[in-house]
Amino acid sequence: MKLPYAEVRIDGKGAWVEPDDVDGASDLLATHAATDVLILCHGWNNTPGDARALYERLVTSIVAVRDAVPGSRRRQFAVVGAIWPSIQWAPPENSGAGAGADGPAEALRSEIETMVTGAAARRRLLALVDRLEHDPDAAVQFVEVLRTTLPRSTKGEDAAAFRIFRSAPALEVIEAVRGGADETAPAAVGGAAVLDLAAPPEPVDGGGAGLFSSLIDAARNALNIATYYTMKERAGVVGRKGIARLLERLHADHPQARLHLVGHSFGGRAVTAAADAARAPVSSLTLLQAAFSHFGMARNWDGAGTDGLFAGVPAKVEGPILVTFTRNDTAVGLAYAIASRLARQIGAAIGDENDPYGGIGRNGALKTPASLPPGKLRAVGGAYDFPPGRVASLNADSYITGHSDVTGRQVAYALLRAVDAPG
Repeated sequence: MKLPYAEVRIDGKGAWVEPDDVDGASDLLATHAATDVLILCHGWNNTPGDARALYERLVTSIVAVRDAVPGSRRRQFAVVGAIWPSIQWAPPENSGAGAGADGPAEALRSEIETMVTGAAARRRLLALVDRLEHDPDAAVQFVEVLRTTLPRSTKGEDAAAFRIFRSAPALEVIEAVRGGADETAPAAVGGAAVLDLAAPPEPVDGGGAGLFSSLIDAARNALNIATYYTMKERAGVVGRKGIARLLERLHADHPQARLHLVGHSFGGRAVTAAADAARAPVSSLTLLQAAFSHFGMARNWDGAGTDGLFAGVPAKVEGPILVTFTRNDTAVGLAYAIASRLARQIGAAIGDENDPYGGIGRNGALKTPASLPPGKLRAVGGAYDFPPGRVASLNADSYITGHSDVTGRQVAYALLRAVDAPG
């Protein structure tokens, strides 16, 4: 690591795995007389090694662009990496014919082994895989088993989709996640049409199977969306309890050090929850392809007086809030597109800014009074104006090519400009 680094491990219930980790982080700040602390939080990573590699790449870019940011050289940085038990999202490019030499069934087996933590549910799901090719009842049973792995409830703007996934007839759920390559919601969800699970996948694009058209692919998509809701709940707990307490401890030990939260994917949800809960000042908040609703910080997002789950966060962050978003983010885009299908939102542009179930990593922060007009992620040296307490959503289509492509120098430069802003 090119900057002083400490690591704090947090379990799925938000507890510090080893209190000595936090002592070590506090000692690091003292040893290096840190003026600014970057608290980094990963998202959909399957191992601590993945998280550390992400942090290493981002810090390397930060160091590379420091000279381009006024005032950055006067700051003494320290980095604290949060490590929490996340689960890997299965990327859509592994679907169907792209699932590798062993085919989609083997891909599904591998994903069950990786993504399902309960041993009993894992065994039951694995036993259904071979039947999915020829037995529609197996798909129904697959959904029913997945439901046993879900959290009891979930809060936020996509709660209706969660309730449907948890309790609607399994056939409706299968139809919603089976979908097609155009990402439109199936008209039969919630309606009178009957799903023929035995029907062969409809050909698209000159004869190939749709992205989620087969029952195996529908099962993979259902597994992904179950993982999504599990990680959504866990990230909130990690942020509200583990990271918020970490901020309070570091501020108590080092009140002169400015605390900057940086979260990727569900790590964005975790650090936003931490900023909301912590009784410690947060100097800036950077959300890199965050996985929560584009109405997460909104006021009256539905026209009926409903505020986003994190509507109070802009008033709690002393400096700016930076949000990267891009249409290139298929992980966030697909997660919310599926939520739209489940919630019976019918349309041709599901997941975009017109969809009530769109993601902030896809569309930026919407209906948020503290927001600046949307801008663009710029090249190193580009002009930014990040006023304190405002939300700056930056379209990153030109520089972020996918969900995890968040460690480039353009991202690092924008992050440092947010850190350097008054607050």
